[in-house]
Amino acid sequence: MVVVEMVGLPTRVLIFTSSAGTAHDAAADALQQWIARRLPSAQVRIESVLENASSAGGLAVSLYNWIQRHAPWLHHIYWRFCELEDITKLGTLLVGRRYIQNLLEDYRPQLVISTYPHTNRGHFPFVKRVLRRLGQSVRCVVCCTEVDGGFGFSRNWVSGWADSFWAITPEVRHEAARRGTPAERLVTWGPLLYPAYHETPPAPLALAGRPQLVLGTGGNGANNHVALLEALLPLSAWLDVRVLCGKRDRVRVEIQHWARAHPQLAVEPMGFLGPEQMVELYRTAWVLVARPGARTATEALVLGCPLIFNVMGGTMPQEQLARRYFQARQLESVIKRPADLVPVLQAWLADPQSYQQLRARMRQERLQSNPEQILSGLLHV
Repeated sequence: MVVVEMVGLPTRVLIFTSSAGTAHDAAADALQQWIARRLPSAQVRIESVLENASSAGGLAVSLYNWIQRHAPWLHHIYWRFCELEDITKLGTLLVGRRYIQNLLEDYRPQLVISTYPHTNRGHFPFVKRVLRRLGQSVRCVVCCTEVDGGFGFSRNWVSGWADSFWAITPEVRHEAARRGTPAERLVTWGPLLYPAYHETPPAPLALAGRPQLVLGTGGNGANNHVALLEALLPLSAWLDVRVLCGKRDRVRVEIQHWARAHPQLAVEPMGFLGPEQMVELYRTAWVLVARPGARTATEALVLGCPLIFNVMGGTMPQEQLARRYFQARQLESVIKRPADLVPVLQAWLADPQSYQQLRARMRQERLQSNPEQILSGLLHV
C-alpha cells in the first residue's frame, strides 16, 4: 500500500517555463519573487523544462525565437505544427522523460506551476505519477499568461490534470471553460507581475515635458529600431526617443552609431532594465512601440501606458490575442511598416485631446489584481 504525503503549506515549489518569447520567463521570475516574500523558508526552483530536458526542445525554442526576430509570418505554419505536438504525448512524456523524472525524484515538489502552454498536458500527468510512486501528492497549476481567447490561444494551455487554471482576464477564463476546464478549477486572479508593478502608482493622465516615445524590444532581440528611427526623423522637433536594446550590446552599439549620425533626433539607447526601471519607463512614456506580446500588453494595461503595436513582418497567431483584447476596448494603434508610424503620431500631436482620451481609456481598462489574495489562493495559506 502506498502512503501519500498530503500537501499543506508547500516548502518546495517547481515552476515550469520556457524562453520562447518573454512572457513565460517573466511570469516565472515574478512568481519566484512573490513566493519568496510570502514563504521565505520555501524553496522555489524555476526550470526551463523544454530547453533543459532535451536537445529537441532546445532547438524548437531557438526556432521559435528566430522566427519572431526574422519572419513572424512563419509562425502561422510553426504555431499550427506546435498545436499538434501534445497529441503525441498520450498523457505522458516521450521527449525529455528521464531528465524530468530525475528532477522530480531529486526535488520532490509539492506545488508545480506551469507558465508555458507546452509544459501542461503531458507534464502534469507525468509529474503526478512519478510523485505518487514516491508516496507524495502534488498540486499542479496552470498560470496562463494570455489576455484573450479565440484563434491564437493554444489548446495546450488546457490540461485535464491541472488542479487549477489561473486566468488573468475573464476572456481567458471563458476560453478555458469552453475548452473543457471544470468551473471549480477556474480562477480569475488577474496578473501577478514583478512587485514594482503592483507597488507603484499607474502612469499619470497628464505628462510634463516633451513627449517621450519608447521603441521596445523583446527578450529575444526582435526589433525594427533603425527603420523606425529613420521614419521618425521628420518629427525631430516634437519628440524624444528612448530605444530599448535589452542585453544585446550589438544592438545598443548600432543605435549609438545611428544617433551620432543623426543628431537632430534626440535618441537615448538603453540597455537591460530591471523591473523598477521598466515601471518608471512605462509611467513616463508618451507611447511605447512594441510587438503585441502578452507580457508587454499586460504590463501596459496594469500601468496605463498607451501602446502602438508593431506588426511589421506579420502578426503571429498568439499575438492576435493582445490585438483582439485592445481592439475590443478601442485601445489599439498598429503599424505594419515604418511609414505608418509618423501619421499616427502626427495625429496625436495635432489633436492632443484625442491622445488624452486614449490615455484615459487605458486608465479605465487597467488590469488590476491583489497579490496577497493571489498568493493565498496559490499557496493555500
